[in-house]
Amino acid sequence: MSIFKRSAAPSADLTGLTEVLGARADVLAAGSGDRVSLVGTREHLALRRGDQWRVWRWEEVGSGSWNGEAKVFRWRTVTGERFEAALDEVGRLPDLFRERVQASTLVTSVVDAQRGQVQIVGRRGLGSDPTIHWYAVPSGGADLNDPATKQLVVEETDRLAGEYL
Repeated sequence: MSIFKRSAAPSADLTGLTEVLGARADVLAAGSGDRVSLVGTREHLALRRGDQWRVWRWEEVGSGSWNGEAKVFRWRTVTGERFEAALDEVGRLPDLFRERVQASTLVTSVVDAQRGQVQIVGRRGLGSDPTIHWYAVPSGGADLNDPATKQLVVEETDRLAGEYL
């Protein structure tokens, strides 16, 4: 259950968001800056720079943070891409961001590789699509191309999928 009600910052420019999403934008929180809007909906995180939108489903968003002193919101995707937006207003966007990322996370598990570890993460969409998306996040020098590490990841993902499907 979400604790958020529709609360877009009045100055957030939502022009064109409905068209990009293909449905009415159900905005829960938003932040804005100079020709930048960062919007959290029930199912998506959306960034507008100038006239262009870029949209991620919540299960594609790995982590993020708000730096109030620098007035910069930073986030990364589960594939490792990094983004940031300079915002003058954030409203409840940092809280919504944390809640939506947590809500889309079904399970996490860590396996030890020959070098380092790999975190296996099962994420699901927050809309009508119940598909679980699986991600492997290496750390400490773990190499996902190493055959032994690959085998560990496949075995753990299969085990988790058997429990959560």
